Amino acid sequence: MSGKPADTDIVRAAIHPAIGVARVGNSASAWYLAPQVPDPPSQPLGYYRDAYGALKREGVQFRVYGYNAAGEAVRELTCGDADIQWHVHVANRKAQWYQWQIAMDIPEAAKTVLPLRNAKVTDRSTLAIDAGLKTIAGRDAPPVDLAGAFTGVPVKIGEMSTDADGRLVFLAAHGVSASPTGAPIFIEGDDNSFINADDWYDDTCDGPVGATVSIGGREIPCEAAWVVTAPPNYAPQVKAERTLYDLVYDLYVQAGWLTAPAVPSFTYDVYPILQRLSGLQWVNAGFSTAFGHNGRYDFEDPAFVARLAAAPPPTGYDPNAELRRQVFNAFRPPDPTDGNQLPWPWLYGDAMTIPAGPSPRQNASVSQTQYDVLSQWANGTFDADFGSAPPPPSCIDDVPPARQPATLDRAALEFCLADAFHPGCETTWPMRHLSMYVAPFRIRARPPGVPERDYGPTLDQRQALAITGPLHAQGPGDISRWMGLPWQADTAYCRAGYDTAYDPFAPTFWPARVPNHVLTASDYAIVIDPSQPLERRIDAFGNRTDWTKPLHGTTAQQMEQMVRIFGSMGLVEVRPGVVGEPAFPAVMMVASYGPDVPPADAGSVAEPPLAKGAVAATDDAKRSAHGLPRGTNFESTDEARRAPLPVRYKRD
Repeated sequence: MSGKPADTDIVRAAIHPAIGVARVGNSASAWYLAPQVPDPPSQPLGYYRDAYGALKREGVQFRVYGYNAAGEAVRELTCGDADIQWHVHVANRKAQWYQWQIAMDIPEAAKTVLPLRNAKVTDRSTLAIDAGLKTIAGRDAPPVDLAGAFTGVPVKIGEMSTDADGRLVFLAAHGVSASPTGAPIFIEGDDNSFINADDWYDDTCDGPVGATVSIGGREIPCEAAWVVTAPPNYAPQVKAERTLYDLVYDLYVQAGWLTAPAVPSFTYDVYPILQRLSGLQWVNAGFSTAFGHNGRYDFEDPAFVARLAAAPPPTGYDPNAELRRQVFNAFRPPDPTDGNQLPWPWLYGDAMTIPAGPSPRQNASVSQTQYDVLSQWANGTFDADFGSAPPPPSCIDDVPPARQPATLDRAALEFCLADAFHPGCETTWPMRHLSMYVAPFRIRARPPGVPERDYGPTLDQRQALAITGPLHAQGPGDISRWMGLPWQADTAYCRAGYDTAYDPFAPTFWPARVPNHVLTASDYAIVIDPSQPLERRIDAFGNRTDWTKPLHGTTAQQMEQMVRIFGSMGLVEVRPGVVGEPAFPAVMMVASYGPDVPPADAGSVAEPPLAKGAVAATDDAKRSAHGLPRGTNFESTDEARRAPLPVRYKRD
């Protein structure tokens, strides 16, 4: 539906994106808007930090669209043609909820019983940071802080304002996490304390976003949206192999709510699945070797892609059929029968163990819809439109109004994670349950004033999945409550290559949002310097540095450091590469660190050049002593063995 609908009589309205995601940042006032198209252009260097080097907050803009009786989007409604009053109610209920241990909907969780966080606190209401219902309207309405309290300590969890057209702009908070009493963030030897820190809070949140809409004095019904705040996106141009959009889209397709294209487009359906593997080269050394520039499966190599995209001949021999088949066979099916780690993608699954066990959920898979797309492509049934399809829109205003709602819904979830739910970055496993929604992308909201039932001092799988359980109507704070507390502890320790005997770089958890191994500014400076010997430039390009290099000491110490310096951790940004030299790509992604990270840990260009084969720093010397290559996420095999794992269960 790209043209203007014949019926322009608006009878109802809806807010888009239906699920908006904002992200925390430590900048005092600077912010930017989250992507509004699925494939936004890269931003100039420095865009994501303020003048002082602090990380900007990522805000989400909500819009109202008018629909006709046939359910077609007629146009966006703004203050110019409608009266719009916004209603927002967000909360953080992490400390009030049950511990995170494992995704409760998988077989491995059958015997898991989750205790409450802060179980000794009898007045549970003091643990919820609830901003209450807030209202805003008009053009350019000034910012309104959304805040509550944790055990009496004031905590800001968001901010809202409106723009010149009366659209709602929701900003996340500043990434503050703390314990009012100085409680430990992690207790060595107590695995259940991992991301379940008692007497800690963070300032993430979620909740419904509604609007009262009137046209010409006539109020029309308006579908509400939901907002979720999340950790920063440290690799803004990198996408996960299976995004949160892919997950929920597949959920709706399998339920019959949506219909997948009968014939997949190579440009829009097939190629993104392949290219994302190569995109991960900038955040994981294992992916860089296999899928990176000049790698065995470089899905950004024009000659290689041309073969993959070529239309099968109408009759006779297809020279690319076997190549397509081999690539397809390399992917792990959505329902594998074992824990084989070799198939793609090299991402941990919801039941990973170290060493790898037999569980089919040891590693992640593409969705059933993605797998079906690849299967059709491998069989030669696809639209060979690569090079002829129109380029993707660079901003939402380039999209026809009738298609803007769906575009906003997709864009909001394209840079969010679906794997692995340990518990995840933005949301976690409840999002894959149809009972969470009333329609595609619309969270099922609990009526205001209706309390959720009390599940008691523990929660088991039967309670979690029951029809009267928590996977149905949602209230403020109900989505984010399943996440890690505080989020920095989780982000600091969901890494890659836990089983160093198998592979020190892969599989990995969330490299698209939380990098593992990066090209630093110092190595990049060597790569693009034509006065340097080509061999040295090639070595510098191939080198990847541990993204967590600024974090030192025990597990708890590293988590505490992450709380303090999260805004200065490496931000992977697009920079010009080298044109005309086959050894290097024309575009690269490079990690830059903020002011709270010492130059030696940031890979600063101020560091003196090293002789070939020299040890760069103490942590790399430790790795070498343990037989680990430079750049791995752990300094020793012992540290990898002792690192807290998000999944804890006993195999029968």
